[in-house]
Amino acid sequence: MLTKSLILIVYGATGFTGRLVASYLDSHIELKGKPWAIAGRNQNKLSKLAKELKGNPETICVDLEDNIAIIEMVLRTSVVINCAGPYSKNNGAAILGACAQKGVHYSDLAGEGFWQAEMVEAFHDIAKNSGAKVILGGGVDSLPSDLGAFTAAEALSNEPDEKIHIRSVYTRFTGSFSGGTLNSARATARARKSGKFTNTMEADPYLLSPKTKGIETETPATADGMTQEFGWSFDWSHGAITKFFMAPINARVVRRSLVLQNQHQNTSYSECASIGMWIRLLVMWISSGFGYFKGEPIKFKPISGEGPPSWLLRDGSFKVKITARSNGKLASTTLSGQGDPGYGATSKILAELGLCLALDDHSKSSHRSGVLTPSTGLGDVLVMRLKQAQDGNLMQIKTITLT
Repeated sequence: MLTKSLILIVYGATGFTGRLVASYLDSHIELKGKPWAIAGRNQNKLSKLAKELKGNPETICVDLEDNIAIIEMVLRTSVVINCAGPYSKNNGAAILGACAQKGVHYSDLAGEGFWQAEMVEAFHDIAKNSGAKVILGGGVDSLPSDLGAFTAAEALSNEPDEKIHIRSVYTRFTGSFSGGTLNSARATARARKSGKFTNTMEADPYLLSPKTKGIETETPATADGMTQEFGWSFDWSHGAITKFFMAPINARVVRRSLVLQNQHQNTSYSECASIGMWIRLLVMWISSGFGYFKGEPIKFKPISGEGPPSWLLRDGSFKVKITARSNGKLASTTLSGQGDPGYGATSKILAELGLCLALDDHSKSSHRSGVLTPSTGLGDVLVMRLKQAQDGNLMQIKTITLT
């Protein structure tokens, strides 16, 4: 076995999100003077990026069809961050699987639920035996929902077997999308066409926990936890609420946490968005002239490698309120962050998660290994890191309890 000489490796570092992750890590005080690497499939692109970075990261050129090279790469580190999506198309299973087999921690930004389900089925037991923590949902999808549900439920101090309902409402999500987002949507469409992602799978609230029956299978199931007929309704706290496009992805990750914690028979989860979230998004787009007033228009048909303009990466933001209720008791957690949610914020969140895996003592998390989630694999240690990141400006996490 080769010596693990690198703190972490960022694979897919020359892609749009990968460059943001690498740039953030390059200026991070905890990596100063320490060895880390950027990796991908094109040595010329890697060398060019390395010259732009001040931290002098090593470059590793690995094709995802070369299993021997992948194993050699993961054996050089304790953590791999994979930014090379769509993961179902780009053989993400090769890196994830190698990490699971060799006891190397891993996370990515996958929003392809069918692919995540395949990874759970194929590699959970392998990772559990090797000691690897494979963390699903390492970015804005689905870390805020998962950590918010975790902290709100933890503050509730419920009695054993007490029924709990957790709801997340996104009230701000100002950003845009990239070529990678569109590629992921195309990958999901291909999976539907091929039969790999069926209507039954789409409706399964426990898609990421195979053969599970929980509290949310007792009634007609939905992925987001809202009723099947839900379109919009009035909420006393948020006004009108409606469906949220990321809710099916986020909710399944939260439910995997509940299953891993053996809380799925007592705890239900739903997720939606306030009308105000959509209004804030439109106001930002319109007030900027869709970016033309700022000299960087928003690209609504981005190609691979393209994403939100720099002003949106900087000025975008997100906010979600997660409420846990049980027998008249209530606890709520509010998470908010700066930067375009899917890219400006996500890249920093994923980078901090990687550093948490590499540098922090997370041995007291609820689960020591397996295909896990942010809350089960890292829990309070990650919450504390995110609160402190960028002098407390990356993410704010506040919890209140009412009885």
